[in-house]
Amino acid sequence: MTVYVETDFLLALVKDSDWLKDSAANALEERDVVTSTYSYLELLLIREHHEFDYITLFSNMLDVVPVESDDERQIVLKAVSYFEDGLTAFDAFHAATAETRGHPILSSDNAYEDVDPERLPLETDTDE
Repeated sequence: MTVYVETDFLLALVKDSDWLKDSAANALEERDVVTSTYSYLELLLIREHHEFDYITLFSNMLDVVPVESDDERQIVLKAVSYFEDGLTAFDAFHAATAETRGHPILSSDNAYEDVDPERLPLETDTDE
């Protein structure tokens, strides 16, 4: 049986010491686990508190705790790349989702100008 796990499970696996580490490791041996891009987003948001090398961590963790589809895997990997390039965690995941799904981004945020999905300005042209 495949079970869905959330961020507490991921943290238990990646932290050097965690009170749930043994339980999470045992669950990995006994069950197939899957998570979502949201769990990886949350892990990226709290990375500074735990000082993870998030680039290596995410690539390795996607093999251990996968997401549901190849598209979701691409979203996580692209988001990490966009985050490394300076986008916020949320903007990185939005850009990666839009790119993976082949959509432009309708937004007023100029941060998307420097990433692959095309940004369509949400703001109105004030010159008219």
